[in-house]
Amino acid sequence: MTISSHDNKIIAVNHAFTQITGFQEHEILGKNPRILSSGKHDKQFYEDMWAALSHDKKWNGEIWNKRKNGELFLEWITINAITNSAGDITHYCSIFADITERKAAEEAICRLTYNDPLTELPNRRAFMERLEEHLSHSKADQSLFAILFLDLDNFKDINDTLGHDIGDAVIKETALRLKTCIREDDLIARLGGDEFTVCLTNLNTVDDASTVAQKLLDAMTSPFILEEERLYFSFSIGIALFPVHGESTQELLKHADQAMYHAKFSGRNKFSFFDLSMEQHALTKTEIVKHLRNSIGSEQFSIHYQPIVNLKTGFIDKAESLLRWTHPELGNVTPDEFIPIAEDIGLICELGSWVFRQSASQVKAWQEKYIDSFQVSINISPKQFQNESCDLEEWTDFLSQQALSNTAISLEITEGVMMNEGPMTEQRLNMLKHAGIEISLDDFGTGYSSLAYLKKLNVDYLKIDRTFIQNIHLNLDDQAMCEAIVVMAHKLNIRVIAEGVENEAQLNFLKSIGCDYAQGYWFSKPLPSKDFELLLEKKALLFTKVIKVIGSITARVISLCVFPHVEPV
Repeated sequence: MTISSHDNKIIAVNHAFTQITGFQEHEILGKNPRILSSGKHDKQFYEDMWAALSHDKKWNGEIWNKRKNGELFLEWITINAITNSAGDITHYCSIFADITERKAAEEAICRLTYNDPLTELPNRRAFMERLEEHLSHSKADQSLFAILFLDLDNFKDINDTLGHDIGDAVIKETALRLKTCIREDDLIARLGGDEFTVCLTNLNTVDDASTVAQKLLDAMTSPFILEEERLYFSFSIGIALFPVHGESTQELLKHADQAMYHAKFSGRNKFSFFDLSMEQHALTKTEIVKHLRNSIGSEQFSIHYQPIVNLKTGFIDKAESLLRWTHPELGNVTPDEFIPIAEDIGLICELGSWVFRQSASQVKAWQEKYIDSFQVSINISPKQFQNESCDLEEWTDFLSQQALSNTAISLEITEGVMMNEGPMTEQRLNMLKHAGIEISLDDFGTGYSSLAYLKKLNVDYLKIDRTFIQNIHLNLDDQAMCEAIVVMAHKLNIRVIAEGVENEAQLNFLKSIGCDYAQGYWFSKPLPSKDFELLLEKKALLFTKVIKVIGSITARVISLCVFPHVEPV
């Protein structure tokens, strides 16, 4: 407490004053209270305070003041003006409390309530409140705004393989990159996990949202350098527009989320605007999730095989194993629909093991019946390398139980496995290679292809992606690309398989550049095992006829050489 004269000279203080300010009574008496001024308030602040005291004879509020040692503190102060019988002010009585710690605690609670502690971005609660404000303004002036829902691709694998510390570092670095892509008036928030949202306000056209979305994708292209790891990440982004795609925050967020999943299922590292078909897709996904778990191992699943033809001999030496699902209610569900869902809900290990056992059993039968060196290639998800519950060593044990050579199986991996391989992926690839299982690198040329990765992982096959094959008979650039891949691969003792061969012109060009194998509809579509066997039998019969013809011609030549004057029978 302080009591000051009408001319604002301190004439009395209590013991609490000396404890809070550090000034002793003899040091402060006769001084103007401005001796405590912190300098944090401007002239207008004090003019307003004195105007209130003059008019209302009282004022209260928060003031930053300064202790004797120079330390600032926040106080809540109440000042009352004391008047005489004539109404003139004779004294001022001030009562204040140090609320610095209380204020700091309130602000900390507020930060925890409205901010994400890892990234310092607004959290879900803050985003939803701000979003309601933007929605109200946009409804009032009929302006266009967009909600972008962002989800890091394959982020869970980082936590599973490299640990949560690396995962946290990725999230923080991602937040910093995203902040550089938006305007000051726009809103960015972390909803939780690896999910971020952006609200773009006062857009002129839909293209403005596309431009920002592409900037966000581009911000992720440079590698994340974390400890000794060099990692690459991308986003799948869904976009919903007000008022086109909804007029409530919940509706807009739901539609942006659905559009994000569409982008993810379309290949990741892209953005997608919401459209009505996505709601149906979301309903279909719900149905797939409901039925998938109970369908594994049932007769609903089957494996089709697509022949891989040796371009030097023309014979079918290999086949690619392709999973198919026919559900009694959903009908034919494509792998593009159910494989990503199986990965998301943790069923990919069980599903992948079933495919491996079925394919291995089938190749054993074909080796015994047709070609003892026949090989089946099986697609393996990056999740199977990065999930500890996927025991790939069981696969090699199963091959031993079947008395099969490990070379009977080739595993097809994508470049995504190599990009963020991590210790577990590298360890498992080395284990498979050491066991003698061959590795095929699928979709080569469509991602971050690297010679260093090829050398490090020691793959046995490269599969040229069908996008390079479809116009190879017409496009000189595609021809040059494919020829370069073949030459490079052969220099590294890697065999090359071309996918998506659909006509003879494509086939002839691939033969001319020395490509080793090819597959595609020119030879056959993927077939059930029984139909594939018919194809093998047809080829075997043709081979037998060729051998007989060759044998007949050889006998005739020998006969003419040894008995030139004897007519053949």
